[in-house]
Amino acid sequence: MLYLLLTMLLLPSLAVAVINVRMQTDLGVVDIVLRDDVAPLTVENFLDYANSGAYDGTYIHRNIPGFVVQGGGFKFNPEDGPFFAGGSSHIPENAPVPNEAGLPGALSNVRATIAMAKQAGDPDSAKSEWFFNIADNSDNLDFQNGGFTVFAEVSGNNMDVVDLIAAQDVCKDIPGIGSVLCGTSADAIQVDASISTEFDTKRLLLVNNIGVDSDGDGIIDRVEVAAPGGDASNQDNVASFIDESGSYMTIEAPVGVPLQSMNVLGHVYSLTTFKVSSAPEAFSFLTFAHGYTGYGLGAAPGSSVTIVLTLSEGDRAESFYNFGPTPDDPSDHWYEFGFDGETGADINANIITLYYVDGKRGDTDLDNTNGLVVAPGGPAKNIHGDRDNIDDAVEDAGPNNGDGNNDGVADSAQSHVASFPDIRNSYITVEADPSHILRSLNFANVTEGNNYLAQAEPLSSLDGLNFVYGFLSFEVTDVDFGGNADIKIILPKDESPVKFFKYGPTPDNPVNHLYEFTFDGETGAE
Repeated sequence: MLYLLLTMLLLPSLAVAVINVRMQTDLGVVDIVLRDDVAPLTVENFLDYANSGAYDGTYIHRNIPGFVVQGGGFKFNPEDGPFFAGGSSHIPENAPVPNEAGLPGALSNVRATIAMAKQAGDPDSAKSEWFFNIADNSDNLDFQNGGFTVFAEVSGNNMDVVDLIAAQDVCKDIPGIGSVLCGTSADAIQVDASISTEFDTKRLLLVNNIGVDSDGDGIIDRVEVAAPGGDASNQDNVASFIDESGSYMTIEAPVGVPLQSMNVLGHVYSLTTFKVSSAPEAFSFLTFAHGYTGYGLGAAPGSSVTIVLTLSEGDRAESFYNFGPTPDDPSDHWYEFGFDGETGADINANIITLYYVDGKRGDTDLDNTNGLVVAPGGPAKNIHGDRDNIDDAVEDAGPNNGDGNNDGVADSAQSHVASFPDIRNSYITVEADPSHILRSLNFANVTEGNNYLAQAEPLSSLDGLNFVYGFLSFEVTDVDFGGNADIKIILPKDESPVKFFKYGPTPDNPVNHLYEFTFDGETGAE
């Protein structure tokens, strides 16, 4: 997915505007300068398409190795039909723009320039399509068909990203459009017209949107202006954008801490900026419906920064995952970014508060001297309908026709109630406060060092006791910092345990150990 972002810098000593364009892609950022001084009509034409939203959702439709990478022409909408039967169509076009290739000062089609495409035999036929020159094509394109108008240049070393795009595989065996980018060599598409329904937008390298980005946060103005929470187009510490679910998400940093290079990673095309090639396979029970976001935060070296991420009203997340290295694992990996007292995510319904410290867990570059927090990640939900990680069919088979706490609502429809079998295959019900969420419930062994405490056998250190139910583990989320979480455990009828034990560290003993969890007036079991 590509993001093309524009900022304008007016130079008072010149009569023309130098327009800086930021193209943010899944493979990195490409900064571009539109050359209004040498191709004013072509730049105006390009901006007309960009500002109207005509380029939104178009895909890179031509990739010729050693020659050009071309876009700005086609969209694919599966709702309109298969790719070859109405699904893919050209965007509406304006009147052709006059050729400016022969004007004084006209730029050549050398590497790292962008020019307009046009029809053969008609020098003045350029409309919407543009292409990157990925090689020096001046001997050919400066003269062919009256010359191809160069209207922009790629800045600095940003051609590294364009070269990555050009290096991607193209769709195989697709009549007439065999140069469309499709995926990596291991995931290239082999389709023809008879099975074209298998072709979807997740296989294309898309242009998400193009427009002016006044505050430089990486999200174009017209997207931020339309946000239901208000216009954030002139606040460099606030960004509002449409996430992968189609809903708006807002990310807010403290005033004075600018958001840098916001990147909305929805479907993942090949390698992304953050080298994320797929959803975290180790967490197959999760869904990342909002996609992944990435951004940089400018702050003082080694300082802490708090970010507030707001999902659409009525939505909620259950966890937040980051991608990248951590202090204890220098390799790129997915990990849950739970709050550990210093860094991590605190989730309250649709509001996620993210705590970062420059150079510590959550900062991908792990550098506490550069004053930059780089933070790719995304909110997640459990794939089970009620979010407690117990299959609906298991809960529905529980006591009282699936209503273990007898509140008139099926347990499978409530995130704070779970009913499931213990190690004897007898059902128990766990109930939390309705404002909290139960997660990761199971009966399991408890590990102490390399030794397991047997589930249903008397423990040598606790003669006379029998843990006939097994050891129950669970998590409770959406609890306020320092707040209480009261849990009710409902056992089978006529069963009365005499004690309740927990396993883990305590304030007076930091090592994992088994201890009786009696009520002390503040915490404990009764």
